[in-house]
Amino acid sequence: MVSYFHCHLLLASFVLPCTLLGEVIFRCPSCTAERQAACPKLTATCVEIVREPGCGCCPVCARQLGELCGVYTPRCASGLRCYPTPDSDMPLDQLVKGLGQCGHKVDVEPTVSLENREQSGEVSGTKVPPQRKQTCILNVAVHRHNQNIKKTMRTNWLEETRPAHPWPDQSHSRCQQELNKVLEEISKMTFINNKGSLENLYELKFPNCDKEGLYNMKQCHMSTHGQRGECWCVDPITGVQLPSSLKVRGDPSCSQYLSGQETKPPTISATTAQK
Repeated sequence: MVSYFHCHLLLASFVLPCTLLGEVIFRCPSCTAERQAACPKLTATCVEIVREPGCGCCPVCARQLGELCGVYTPRCASGLRCYPTPDSDMPLDQLVKGLGQCGHKVDVEPTVSLENREQSGEVSGTKVPPQRKQTCILNVAVHRHNQNIKKTMRTNWLEETRPAHPWPDQSHSRCQQELNKVLEEISKMTFINNKGSLENLYELKFPNCDKEGLYNMKQCHMSTHGQRGECWCVDPITGVQLPSSLKVRGDPSCSQYLSGQETKPPTISATTAQK
């Protein structure tokens, strides 16, 4: 996540206090030769090769213009950055779910070049394209997130006397509730002199939710200390690790469990029918 933040994951931008309009810069530890030697061989043909998300040291293919991106995805290519969609009510939530999009970088004010950051090991993140120079990114992102939650709560209260909706509310799913707690924790983080602890940010456990609010079968920790984060397979409803799935620093191949009755992810309609 130095070039999932050329990185283009400006998750850091969402954490900025209102007085700090620039992006927070995190510095990853240097990659040792031993760490790099342990990386799996890159077999794909890449337009551009970047470091993996977080503070990992292994090479991955950069995401290109228009491709989806987010906290858990490879970084965007040179000159690009991962942005939430302009009309997003919950930009933080969108980036965590990998629903951002690689777009041309937009600078609010002069900053150090991406090339220099890449060489120095500095990590920036994914930020909202500035609407106004004075706009506080943190307030916009967190306010929208909180307002969306409050709106959902009001709607649910008003509909308590109505017949139950046949579809589970995404905002009440276990994965979405877990994600909301993490985003709330991020909004409370404080950074001094525009710098922050990278480890504090990446030690947070981001649940990987799908568009329906269920857990994606593949869950991963962020890469830290130059090591790739561990990945494992979970039950889409509960988020609990599957008994036969091991945590690995790579692809746990969760698709192999789709054919099994024990681990086949139930559909929302099927879950509702059982209630």
